[in-house]
Amino acid sequence: MKKLILAILVLMLTIVSATASASDEGTGKVEAITIISLPVDSVTIYPNGLATVKRTGEMEVTEGVHQLVVDLPTSVDMDSVRFSATNASVEKVVRHDNPEYTLNVSSPGSQRFDLVYLMPRAGFWRPSYSVHIEDDTVLVSAQAVVTNRFGEDLEGVRLKLVSGPPQVEPLALFRSVGGFADYALEEAVAERAAIAPKAAPVPATGELEMLYIYELAGRKDLEMNKEVGFPFFEETAPIMRSYVWNANLRNEGPVAEVIKANNTMDDPWPAGSALLYRNDEYVSMVEIPFTPSGTEAEINVGSSSDLKVGRKLANYSTSEEMVIVPGAGNATQPMKVTTETWTYELSIKSNVDRNATAEVSDTKPLRGEMISAEPEPTEATATTLEWVLELQPREEVVIEYAYRIVTREVVAGSK
Repeated sequence: MKKLILAILVLMLTIVSATASASDEGTGKVEAITIISLPVDSVTIYPNGLATVKRTGEMEVTEGVHQLVVDLPTSVDMDSVRFSATNASVEKVVRHDNPEYTLNVSSPGSQRFDLVYLMPRAGFWRPSYSVHIEDDTVLVSAQAVVTNRFGEDLEGVRLKLVSGPPQVEPLALFRSVGGFADYALEEAVAERAAIAPKAAPVPATGELEMLYIYELAGRKDLEMNKEVGFPFFEETAPIMRSYVWNANLRNEGPVAEVIKANNTMDDPWPAGSALLYRNDEYVSMVEIPFTPSGTEAEINVGSSSDLKVGRKLANYSTSEEMVIVPGAGNATQPMKVTTETWTYELSIKSNVDRNATAEVSDTKPLRGEMISAEPEPTEATATTLEWVLELQPREEVVIEYAYRIVTREVVAGSK
């Protein structure tokens, strides 16, 4: 297969040659001026539309000095262009829309030519998910949806997709690496960073901090200005299901069903939208967050009637007391001390015949001093109380907590 591809590339190499007039150029006479247009071998598409394009091909070249005019698309970032040939050194570059390279070829024969450059807003991609929830697992299927804005049809190219929040601007990175004519951008990055582990079916081939590169299997065709979907990955992942209730915002519910899917792949799940299904029936559109390998994606399924919940004020009391407190000098003054006490009950009842996890939260005033809570909160801050409850099938649990606010006020006009 490798030889077949190589042969196609050779045939696709467009050559228009003209013998130059005899002239001295650097180390010797220019043998020929050639306009070349190399076929695209691979493209790497970043989240912001930036793309790395690698073109390659072969042709017979005689020994000596040659001038090559390289055919480039109009939107190429000229600072990013890297061009090289085997058995040849670049002696001079005249930069314009189609740059002219003066090469000194050391030995005659078939030479390989490589051209790498960046194109802004040339290609776009996004993951498109479908998520099928089962009892204890979730089937996560993803397509890579790619849009071709390169200004030409791309046939039989290697397609690489970059995911994750870039920590370094790709264009700045390309310029900082420099001198890597035999490599596309992500391959140069891989020389400076650890190579990510392989994973089927679409492995990440390199990483830079939180930036991951996936190469799709085989070679792909991308029609100009078309959106095309390719299989990306499919995984059955274990899940943990919980029901989240903010009692302060929703006194009578409903609770929100949340699943936490464990990414057991070697590579991350890119962030994207997903169609959610339960028992093969469409439920809603949800968002898949960027999920590194070995971590959990928290997916909000939506409102659920699996738990019935309610929040009520079980008791409120207030009391006043007059106390004498020291004043200026040896004087004393009366102070009214008002104590208000609130007692709340949060009820949670399971409507399902299986175990369920409930994550309950409520809010109290900043000045509120906790008196009691049964059961004790799993976590508490100055204003928030949180409980994680493990419910048995059809079990009902009541949380009761109380706090007080004490207000002190000096009685006006007292001496």
